[in-house]
Amino acid sequence: MISICIPAYKAARFLPKTLASVREQLFTDWELILVEDGSDDGTRGIIETFATSVRQTVRYLRHEQNRGLTATRNTGISAARSDWIAILDADDVWTPEHLSACAEAAQASDADVVHGGSQLFDSDTGRDLETRVPDDAALATVPLSVFTQQYIIQPSSIVMKRALWEQVGGFDTTFQHVEDLEMWLRCLRAGAAIHYSGKVTCRYRKHASAMSGESYPMAAAFARVYARHLDWEAIPRRVRRERAMAGFVAAARLCWRKKPARATLHLFSALCSVLGLRVVSST
Repeated sequence: MISICIPAYKAARFLPKTLASVREQLFTDWELILVEDGSDDGTRGIIETFATSVRQTVRYLRHEQNRGLTATRNTGISAARSDWIAILDADDVWTPEHLSACAEAAQASDADVVHGGSQLFDSDTGRDLETRVPDDAALATVPLSVFTQQYIIQPSSIVMKRALWEQVGGFDTTFQHVEDLEMWLRCLRAGAAIHYSGKVTCRYRKHASAMSGESYPMAAAFARVYARHLDWEAIPRRVRRERAMAGFVAAARLCWRKKPARATLHLFSALCSVLGLRVVSST
């Protein structure tokens, strides 16, 4: 069985299509756990109606207060009853063969994480945008390709061993941006094997206005991620230092006018990164 975990915050607008894509899965041995993160927009009614349309187990959990995406994912995974976890964000959709392709790939390999390719599409127009699939070079150079983002893994495209999630301590709740990259790097450092199913089975919704005003938090989060791995010998030292430095410089540039003291600390962290020194948190 695969436990499907859906974090939901103000999800009612897109959730019906997301759930329909679960119902249409060719692989039918699943349970679904939806965790609503403090919102109240009719999501519970939608999931309860969905539960009457399938024979599989469907559970609804709730955070009374908003706790953020990473904590909500962790709550759902904690409640899962199977050894394999599928993540599906409440506005993304799967093609019917998603779970079957991931299950087949998992059986054929010793992977701890299996994922499909992702087709990004514009939420307003439905127009297909970027297709994210790893090429041969990216597959051959893991973990470096994941570290540099040549190899991008969308959370909604993965099926992973619950034991791996437990081993690395789950999603880091201090991250609300690039929490996926942060997680995959910790998994790789723990020795996890990642396998691509070879099929594009996830449709990832892009909201044109979703990232407005989010440039600084994103840059700061990238900097934090890379600073955590300045000691990772599997990644060339130059790459480690350059990525962390670039992240801190970008964060400093984006907050300079409103928060010059914080920008100065980011620049100090950038210098520490270049010199290979311990970076003091600057967020």
